[in-house]
Amino acid sequence: MKTYLLRVAVVVLRLLLGILFVMAGLSKLGSPLATLGTIYSYQIVLPDWFALTIAHTLPWMEIVLGLALVIGLWPFVTLGWTAALLFAFTTLTAQAWWRELPIDCGCMDLSTLHPALAALSTPGGATLRNLVLLTITALLAAMTKILFRDRDRCSG
Repeated sequence: MKTYLLRVAVVVLRLLLGILFVMAGLSKLGSPLATLGTIYSYQIVLPDWFALTIAHTLPWMEIVLGLALVIGLWPFVTLGWTAALLFAFTTLTAQAWWRELPIDCGCMDLSTLHPALAALSTPGGATLRNLVLLTITALLAAMTKILFRDRDRCSG
């Protein structure tokens, strides 16, 4: 029963995280110039070619990671890349928050679900949201590791 509940929790968290990433990628997909503007609004020093590359590839990275999370493809690799991306997002939004930059984080606009969720698009709100998502990713990795360990124990 315990393993069953753990499997259910892993699937639910993977779906939650995966759908969020797919939606985030889709929201940026058709507007690389808007994404580029968001990148520049963080006021970090990047060569133009690199910022442009990020603007064009980030939506696809988010979509691919999201789909990999949803279907459970290469769980540890996928979770590692997800954590790395979330760490980068958290660092960027935290430095914008610290520097009091008046930016839109470039994230999905969740205020359409509820007006109070508009706070998650501010640098402070985005930083806190990303920390929660990073924690979920770490928890998901730990739970997945337990499932793999239990599976190996049963088959060995």
